[in-house]
Amino acid sequence: MKTEYRTFQFSLLAMAPIHIGSGEKYTSREFIYENRRYYFPDMGKFYNRMMENGLDRKFEQFLQETKPSARNNRLISFLNDNRISERSFGGYSISETGLETEKNNQNPRSGSINEVAKFMRDAFGNPYIPGSSLKGAIRTILMNTNPDWNNKNAVDFRGRSPKENKKMIPWGAKKGQEFNDLFHAIRVSDSESFNNEQIILVQKWDYSAKSLTAKPLPLYREAIAPLTKINFTITTTTKEAGILIEELGQRAQAFYKEYKNFFLSDFPENKIQPNIQYPIYLGAGSGAWTKTIFKQAKDILQERYENSRTTRMVEKGVLKLTKAPMKSVKTTQATRKLIMNNESFYEMGKANFMIKEITNDNFNFSSR
Repeated sequence: MKTEYRTFQFSLLAMAPIHIGSGEKYTSREFIYENRRYYFPDMGKFYNRMMENGLDRKFEQFLQETKPSARNNRLISFLNDNRISERSFGGYSISETGLETEKNNQNPRSGSINEVAKFMRDAFGNPYIPGSSLKGAIRTILMNTNPDWNNKNAVDFRGRSPKENKKMIPWGAKKGQEFNDLFHAIRVSDSESFNNEQIILVQKWDYSAKSLTAKPLPLYREAIAPLTKINFTITTTTKEAGILIEELGQRAQAFYKEYKNFFLSDFPENKIQPNIQYPIYLGAGSGAWTKTIFKQAKDILQERYENSRTTRMVEKGVLKLTKAPMKSVKTTQATRKLIMNNESFYEMGKANFMIKEITNDNFNFSSR
């Protein structure tokens, strides 16, 4: 297949909190909440300091305590009990938004979080978005807007459970045929790292179309704050891949229109965020329908969740929301609010983007 390089700048604008998880979590014994900040110390440095102060055995006993209701199951309790005022143990801190947890007027509960899902970080501890995460979101858009892939054959019903038919898309080497892997020809760079001031903590909320109510769940994540801007480089190596990325903005609009008609239209308009650029969803908590060929997967997902011990899906499921401070953005026409409700609800994982070709002869070897 003829090689034809093209390079695009992809500019992502977070319209809502976005969580790209590392797969790890902080427990309540690994972070401190005080003075309206969440402090996540470097636990290696913390332990070394305890050894210097002769408190390593006490700290080990503290970590081994298994009673969930124990008074000292939080790191702040250990520090207070041992009269440790120092807070210079490396790591980083995140400012409180005041919306991390549901509160009542008499009992603020920001210090009651037990676990926090970690954001992806580089070797220096700085948050970033891997190119593979963005590539997955792009793949969903392309699959839902290509008539050759978005059809009844897109689901493989063979085996124990239905699954995506990956043979629909040119993918990898086939015996006796030229190597043809379309998504290998689309290479997405990792984003540049950004600082922790652009990270907030958010809680998971499920909004029911049936009861028209939002339910908070005890699941907390580090997330990119709304209005954070992040850049990527996309390199294509074949003519077909270049055309698909050139059309990505229009395809994203087409996908969003179908997604809104299929799912979002079941919910109140004020819970759905308007777009100012091309729409895209990525990261954890954005909902199953943003990660699949939703028309073909409709009955399959319900069946899958029906047999799940932990998650049940009623009809098309719930709208995945979270809370963050209300923000506005200036456009060429006016200043526009990111959300249309007064409850600080955002669509988890929602972003907008712009894309432009920057060259046709340079490419990025480190892309994924």
